[in-house]
Amino acid sequence: MKNILCSLLLLVTASLHAAHVEDWLKSGLLHPDLITSVREELALSEEQQSQLNTQLSAARQQAGPLEQAVKEQQKALNDLLKDTTTAAEAASAQLTKLIEAEAAVKQLQLRTLIGVRDVLTPEQLQKAQKLGPPKMAAKSGAESHVKAKAGKLRAAVEALGVPPTDAMKTRGAEIEALIKNGDLAAADTALDKLIEDSRFKELEAEDEVVDFSKFETGNADLESLRQRFEAVQAAGQEIISLPLMRQMIQAKKAFEEAKEAQDADKVGRILTYVEGKLKEP
Repeated sequence: MKNILCSLLLLVTASLHAAHVEDWLKSGLLHPDLITSVREELALSEEQQSQLNTQLSAARQQAGPLEQAVKEQQKALNDLLKDTTTAAEAASAQLTKLIEAEAAVKQLQLRTLIGVRDVLTPEQLQKAQKLGPPKMAAKSGAESHVKAKAGKLRAAVEALGVPPTDAMKTRGAEIEALIKNGDLAAADTALDKLIEDSRFKELEAEDEVVDFSKFETGNADLESLRQRFEAVQAAGQEIISLPLMRQMIQAKKAFEEAKEAQDADKVGRILTYVEGKLKEP
């Protein structure tokens, strides 16, 4: 039940960013993020969790169509404003529709927050108002720290000029999921491991220019070359090491040149080099 409640709180939060946490507290209301941060200390009963579950599920179902209506009315207004023949009256009428659509979202926000407040006892409400801001501030700081480290790694990959490999995407998605679920400690640990495996710091050293002529050609008939290329292409998607990715970029450039020159022997030597690199621990 706690996991379901936490998930719903996170899902509904996306629709409830109209004010900062301090603003909600001043008015006596509680933002879902705040309840999530202190849910253990509040010691919610099974009945309270069930009530919150019901309220937030209903709010989530209603939020989707209302937010879509806002987007549609905003687009309609933008289209009118782009048209130089639009009269002021028509634009004003469309603005009214947009305001009405936004008002419906705010009404849902208000009803949801009041409903959440009323589920808690006065003691729980007081505790949430007291404990929530420090916890959320700590969470915000930890989240910023993790995202800053992730940003540096992402920038290093982008600087290589190639898309991240499937392996990097998978591990990145796992870290993103941990962040969204509020497990920042696990996200930070997973990110540190990814940075270590990526050999991020080794990018500071200059990459050695490879002399592909030193490598054996291997099987160089066209079918063998095709199969070898497909094999290294698939294996390349498992690369995590950024220096290795940089070496693969150098090999790819040489491969394209050899292919253009129809030099099967050189293609074979480049593939031999790549095959060896992919087998290294």
